[in-house]
Amino acid sequence: MKRIAPLAAVFALAACGQGDTTGGDAGDADTASDPLVYQGAITVLQPKERDSAGLCAFVAESYPPQCEGLPVAGWEWDAVEHEEAEGVRWGTFVVTGTFDGKQFTLTEDPLLLSEVDPADYQPAEPEIGEPAEDLTATELTAIADDMGERFPATVFGGVADEAHGVALVDALLVTPEMWAYAEDNFPEGAVAFTAVLQPVE
Repeated sequence: MKRIAPLAAVFALAACGQGDTTGGDAGDADTASDPLVYQGAITVLQPKERDSAGLCAFVAESYPPQCEGLPVAGWEWDAVEHEEAEGVRWGTFVVTGTFDGKQFTLTEDPLLLSEVDPADYQPAEPEIGEPAEDLTATELTAIADDMGERFPATVFGGVADEAHGVALVDALLVTPEMWAYAEDNFPEGAVAFTAVLQPVE
């Protein structure tokens, strides 16, 4: 089954009438007392077999669409315009909320993507510096894979960016814990993140 990238999924669904990723400062945040708030445009979907909605980094090109989404607390389908077919509910929205390591919790009402300018919610380009060490493509791939295994709830892919000498990790969002793990376990500058949801300034 073919899969499409997060923003491609978002804009494809929006077109059908569905209703700095790097977070450089995030590593210094005190998440215990002041949790980070994230915001971005994403597909929200609830399969008929699940009792809660999820944020979908990838959406299968089927009808109705399918995905394995990060659980989102506080979601009320009756409060938003959405599509529904065969017991599946979905739509594309701008969401704002916090992440506790297991689920995303809304802190503001979601906005229909069709009611805002999508350009305002595109993921920022990753900030890529000068890596401290020259790593092979195999080593960079292993780093990306390790991040995915360590943070399966938020990391949905990764590749070796040989042109810049970094492991480019694709994430739903980037937490301070992810930054700390990358800094503690890999050479300086070896990991760069892209993320769908960005920390709110």
